[in-house]
Amino acid sequence: MNDTPHSTPADGGEDGLALQGAAFLLKLSAMLRTAKTHDVTNQAFQRQLRDLMDLLRQMIEEDGRDEIALVSVADYFYLNGHRIKAQASLLSVYHSLMGEFERRSLGGIRFLNGVNEAQLERFFQLFLGAEDAALAERLPEAVREASIEHVVPVPAVELESEDIAEPLDQKEAQSERGRAKRVFWRAVLGTRRIVLRARQTGRPDLRQAKRLVQPVVDSIMRHEYSVVGLTALKDHDEYTYAHCVNVSILSVGMGQVLGLPRQVLADLGVAALLHDIGKISIPGDVLRKPAALSAEEWLLMRRHPLEGVKMMCRMPGVAPLTLDTMRVCLEHHMNFDRTGYPEISHEWGQATLSRIVAVADVFDAMTAHRAYARRPYSAFEGLQHLLGPTRVSFDPAVLWALVRTVGLYPAGSVLHVDSGHVVLSLSPNHTDVRRPNCRVLVNPDGSAAEEKGEEWTPMPAGYQVTRVLRPEEHTFNTAEQLAA
Repeated sequence: MNDTPHSTPADGGEDGLALQGAAFLLKLSAMLRTAKTHDVTNQAFQRQLRDLMDLLRQMIEEDGRDEIALVSVADYFYLNGHRIKAQASLLSVYHSLMGEFERRSLGGIRFLNGVNEAQLERFFQLFLGAEDAALAERLPEAVREASIEHVVPVPAVELESEDIAEPLDQKEAQSERGRAKRVFWRAVLGTRRIVLRARQTGRPDLRQAKRLVQPVVDSIMRHEYSVVGLTALKDHDEYTYAHCVNVSILSVGMGQVLGLPRQVLADLGVAALLHDIGKISIPGDVLRKPAALSAEEWLLMRRHPLEGVKMMCRMPGVAPLTLDTMRVCLEHHMNFDRTGYPEISHEWGQATLSRIVAVADVFDAMTAHRAYARRPYSAFEGLQHLLGPTRVSFDPAVLWALVRTVGLYPAGSVLHVDSGHVVLSLSPNHTDVRRPNCRVLVNPDGSAAEEKGEEWTPMPAGYQVTRVLRPEEHTFNTAEQLAA
């Protein structure tokens, strides 16, 4: 047998495996989460292990398959060549597992006919122990040394072959939305690595941040705004890191509207990505508290701009990017009218990059899910709020740039059109903020559109939005539609 999965990725496929892919990822993720908090002898772990083994055995036996191969290629998972769709309900699991694979430089895992619970248990012990980069390189060797014959880890480098990676890359290149999803989720996973590494070293990796931001700048410079639409995805486990990416994307978009040159856009994107790096110093139970903060906790939270500056001071040298990032860390909560924090007694002007990041930060935060809130603002409501009662706190030119970046009807907005259609805004149209790129949800005759309805890129010139539906007024799963 070859050391790489025999199946070439296919797109969809309605056989049993295609339908079981989501269940497989869910069971695999549940087992890994349990293994991180319980010993393998614990009943909870053993129960998850049996569930995964039962599903594996069922999938192998259905058509007399030789193996079940789970492969991660170009930010998608494939099960024996059939892509597992990353619907909204699966996003947190999908990208958490993607991170587990990336940390181990792993391209796939082959579960061969004959695998049993004992082999699975030993394999995942080795898998969890290989999170360190040095140990990750030895994972295939360690599996062989442990005589685990029916579970085969496949290094990512072995999947960079023409029959797997190249056709998928060509397919992705045909779709702006496909490219945007790759840029977005790679940035989220990369930001996670930057933050975790900064916890260990006390300083962020600016070179890695620049590598993550450059594709965002390239997309915006090409007027490809699908990546802006993806900032509307909020309800997933990676949101802590996605917030940093969202702020970076929105900031780069606003910077382009304001006429900043490419190099400044790149520096702005990095500074925005790291604007909250000081939160590393805040206890996790305060950051994750599902209720309003106490006075003492709020004082801790208000220190994160200063902690970010202290962290940036540990960077070697005094490069312009370091200084820009330091200033954005310090000033992104100061506000244009100086009503924010930290408080500075003498005259202090908020820098241009900080003004941009401040607007991007508050817009993304007010539209995020918070456990203690009845519901967050919709993106449309958030935009109205920023342009209404709170506009005095922000630079008016930057607010104008936000409208130009996200449109009058930001991604995720459900719109009633004068043609009788009900549509979902997917991404902004940089040539006309009134006519976003949309997907039809309801036809003029009242019938529901097909599962993946007609898309308008953009909304036809003769149509006008008559009303924006509030979240309580519809039952559409907008997150799943945006993720599709």
